[in-house]
Amino acid sequence: MSSQLFETQDHTAKYRQHRPDYPQQVFEHIKNFCFTDTSIEQKLPLAVDVACGSGQATVELSKFCDRVIGIDISANQIANATRKENIEYRCQAAEDLSFLLSNSVDLITIATSLHWLDIETFMTEVKRVLKPNTGILAVWTYGIGALDNPKADAIYLEFNQITLFSYSNSKRWLVDDYYQSLLPLFPYKQSRIQHTIEQRISTTIEQFLGFVQTLSACQTYRQQHGEQAYEDLLANFREKLIHSFENNSRRNKSDDVNRISFTISNPIRLYLMRKQ
Repeated sequence: MSSQLFETQDHTAKYRQHRPDYPQQVFEHIKNFCFTDTSIEQKLPLAVDVACGSGQATVELSKFCDRVIGIDISANQIANATRKENIEYRCQAAEDLSFLLSNSVDLITIATSLHWLDIETFMTEVKRVLKPNTGILAVWTYGIGALDNPKADAIYLEFNQITLFSYSNSKRWLVDDYYQSLLPLFPYKQSRIQHTIEQRISTTIEQFLGFVQTLSACQTYRQQHGEQAYEDLLANFREKLIHSFENNSRRNKSDDVNRISFTISNPIRLYLMRKQ
């Protein structure tokens, strides 16, 4: 069943605040795959956004779908999700789509979450509920990203892959190859295409720390070692990041550290496939 790693109230609030929105190119690729003539305004009757979290993708889908159902196993994620008139949210495991009729769904999306699921069970349900010949599955993910300051990037890499390594769920590493190792489990191979969308996010140290706190490994560290150790971990990481900018032209000694800015490059890999 789906892993329950993002469900405490504090964590879900941070998730909504600090997880970045997905670039519009993701949804343009999905629309282009759905509609043969994109010059005509069209809408899909029903989309289901699986493991929707706080609704980053769900809201975008609602712009070109008459109805969107966002599901997540975490009640707190659903409580923090962005509301819209044509969106229905349900606290539901991804592997259980029994509330949907067979051959009834036009589009199923799952963003950066497939690796947490029982994939074979999930795909069996996907094949059951998608409409024949037209139903589409869209899957996408991104890795840890790279910071444009080499010193800061090395610190981030060490923090992510050494300091937090033993606190990372083994499924987390499936994203490192952008799900290439999972492709044999994907259905509809004959219709499958993929896109890589370049994503560059401008951020500050404080904003970036907010994002880092949403990582599952951080929350596992917090649960195992307690609040003080967790705060010390983040403070140490923050100081290392600040020092990495000390000789950087983007920072003067008089600058407030909150004004230090940098860019994260984090490509997204999108897989699209149509039910045969």
